[in-house]
Amino acid sequence: MRTLNGTTRRKRQSPHRQMKNGRRNAAVRAFTGAQIIRSGIAPSVEAAAERTGSTRSYVQAALAILAAENTSLIADVINGRVPLLAAAREVQRLGALVSAYRQASAADRVAFARVVGPTVLFDTSLVPAL
Repeated sequence: MRTLNGTTRRKRQSPHRQMKNGRRNAAVRAFTGAQIIRSGIAPSVEAAAERTGSTRSYVQAALAILAAENTSLIADVINGRVPLLAAAREVQRLGALVSAYRQASAADRVAFARVVGPTVLFDTSLVPAL
């Protein structure tokens, strides 16, 4: 960047390393916090964020991404190809849907198929996935 008097000025760099071994440090801390919540080691998002050196919003975002069970997205976030908060916004509804499906009983799933319609469910969910 050039100033008015013609001299160059370097853009200020962060004093902290954002990447280590090809992984984004903040994302690794957030996913670690999310995993210790899911395993029951930390009682709350705040406690997990404090223990890992992350923030509440990052740990919550990591929880949303883990709930979606999208391993390639997790890898993209950790490797710095996709921003953590943007990825969480993208998969929040998917995570809720996956969680609801996993918690539903067989009778609930049958009732859902009847409400939505088996043909619609097959054509809109299964066929595109094949």
